[in-house]
Amino acid sequence: MPVNTTKFGPGTLTLTPPAGVAVDYSCQVEGLTVTWSKSKDDDVRMLCGDVKPGATTYTAQLTGTVDQDLTDPAGLVVFTWDNYGVVCGFEFTPNTEAGVTVTGDVVVDPLDVGGDTGGDDMTSDFTWDCVGEPSLGPAAAA
Repeated sequence: MPVNTTKFGPGTLTLTPPAGVAVDYSCQVEGLTVTWSKSKDDDVRMLCGDVKPGATTYTAQLTGTVDQDLTDPAGLVVFTWDNYGVVCGFEFTPNTEAGVTVTGDVVVDPLDVGGDTGGDDMTSDFTWDCVGEPSLGPAAAA
């Protein structure tokens, strides 16, 4: 199989609160990843010698780095502070040309505010747990 790579961006990230309207926060995103984790219980050896495999569970998280938009009352920082603990829908397209989108639900946690060095752009790293499993599929038609 020949080499096939896709570059990060330009793409999109939208968040939709319950009973709300999707808001595009793409221009605040420096990096974004859907990350999977696997948890496997120990296998069990049965009296007859057979081995019963341990249960395997997969969970996903939406992780990223975003610029803090403190001066925007409709910005991402305010959104997360107003909606922490709320399950919101997300749609993440890492590269619009590739035409593949990840959709799902996440539990929003508030973004940290502040920075380490005077004069630097303030950013926040975050990890939000997915509720259920996100889906990978074709991007919705514009």
